[in-house]
Amino acid sequence: MPGSIVLATCTAWPELTASDQCLAVALERRGCRVEAAPWNGPFAPFSRAAAVVIRSAWNYHLALDDYRAWLDRLDPSRTFNTPDLVRWNLDKTYLNDLASRGAQIPASRVVSADAASIAEALEQLALVEAVIKPTVGASGFGVERLSRGGEAEAVARLRAVTSMPRVLVQEFLPEVAAGEAAGVFIAGAFSHGLRRVPAAGEFRVNSQYGGRMEAAGLDAEMVEAMTRTLRYLPREPLYARIDGVRRNGRFLLMEVELNEPGLGLHLAPGAGDRFAEALLARVR
Repeated sequence: MPGSIVLATCTAWPELTASDQCLAVALERRGCRVEAAPWNGPFAPFSRAAAVVIRSAWNYHLALDDYRAWLDRLDPSRTFNTPDLVRWNLDKTYLNDLASRGAQIPASRVVSADAASIAEALEQLALVEAVIKPTVGASGFGVERLSRGGEAEAVARLRAVTSMPRVLVQEFLPEVAAGEAAGVFIAGAFSHGLRRVPAAGEFRVNSQYGGRMEAAGLDAEMVEAMTRTLRYLPREPLYARIDGVRRNGRFLLMEVELNEPGLGLHLAPGAGDRFAEALLARVR
């Protein structure tokens, strides 16, 4: 294959994760040249790549216009996931899109990031406790838990880290304390299950807040619910991580990660090989 397969990272975290090293090794075993390059570094590695796989562009939300401009420069036929699918996934309003197609999500509303709008959303959704999330964000950035009456304080904490004009107001789910189930799909097929577990006393499952990711067996009902969610996407991605919890016997979708999800390939024997085979099938 002429050219390298470039795994896109970012300047803040330029090295491959343990998970993505599994993919790199699997590709190299198949005779591919693999390199890591930050999306916000020189563009040359991406312009000459045989394929670009967006892997750990974890600071995209801090320079959103630049990230979208970078996506626009990539060759859609050689980029995974495709730039149009990534752009669709950047803004959490995609959850409302999926809900309109049949996905089950927590009670949610997108509103302006001010105390009055958030208070009104809590009332309309009949929520006493909620989580607010910037509509564009990563790694739990700017995510706050609040109760009625605490809107101003939550907005102040939010404003300390982001100027995003809108937030997703979402029902707080106590089930998260036991961990979010995460299903990793490659080329439309279920690959392996993970569990994202928050630190004690924390509701955010991100590693920045002490959360951890571990291998987990998912039952057939959970996998089927995640598979149905995958069918609601605008197109089939090369890779996806579908996160959610079970409440009262039904799967509630928390996130669909198509941009830069941790895939836990190092936690699932054979997953790196499955990813490599699926990628090469699309590139050749």
